[in-house]
Amino acid sequence: MTRTLITLILLCSIKMSFSQFYGRKNQPLMDLNGTYSMNGWFFSPGLTYMLPNKIKWLGGQENPDINPRGRIGLYLELGRYHIFPEGGAFFNYMDYSIAFKRLSGSEIDRGNKKIFRQNYLTGNFNINNIIQLSDRTFLQNSLGVNLDFRLWQRSSPEPTNKKLLFSLHYKFGFGLKLNETLFIIPSIETPILNFREWDKGRSTYQLYNSRYRPLIFSFRFLWLRRPSKGDCPPVYVNPGDKAKQDQYFMDQQ
Repeated sequence: MTRTLITLILLCSIKMSFSQFYGRKNQPLMDLNGTYSMNGWFFSPGLTYMLPNKIKWLGGQENPDINPRGRIGLYLELGRYHIFPEGGAFFNYMDYSIAFKRLSGSEIDRGNKKIFRQNYLTGNFNINNIIQLSDRTFLQNSLGVNLDFRLWQRSSPEPTNKKLLFSLHYKFGFGLKLNETLFIIPSIETPILNFREWDKGRSTYQLYNSRYRPLIFSFRFLWLRRPSKGDCPPVYVNPGDKAKQDQYFMDQQ
């Protein structure tokens, strides 16, 4: 994943350099001058996968008698976004959400198969950086936290991990503006640090005798909405125009 991210960033830099060389300026992804509200809803369906960690120096299991395997699970998320004033500086918007996710996998230990299916109610919070590539495409880098509460599990036998989990995560996405009000952002997310349960700064989960890396593949559908009659959306102007407006109102007093 690290190599892919570096490659995409390099491609992005090359593309931006060519755009500047030829004098081409991308159209803004969103009008910030009051046409749209600065907040709204998004919905993200997706899938999870528990990737077995077999790298010993990352805490993985190299025992030839133990064979961990990942399984696919369901992910559903509903949330709200808030765009920062004037589109933000480095981080452009934040979001928070509630989600359902299933983490599932198995382990074969000396011929004995163990299976876990754990279902969580998850609260998420993210701050997001947008790197625009063209008039309708962009990269999204997100840093956030998630608090997971296990609702129920169907495991045989039951693993001994905690019922409440808390992690710092990273999410990378490629966004596409489908029309003037609808965006879709396919993304991949994984923990980068677990606070609960704390395990020497590791970002993988210990289940049975193996470690697994949770991966979330999701498609975020994000809608812009026009302000209603009762809303008073902010209108951003450049400093020169604002100074002229302030001087005009002072002269009228």
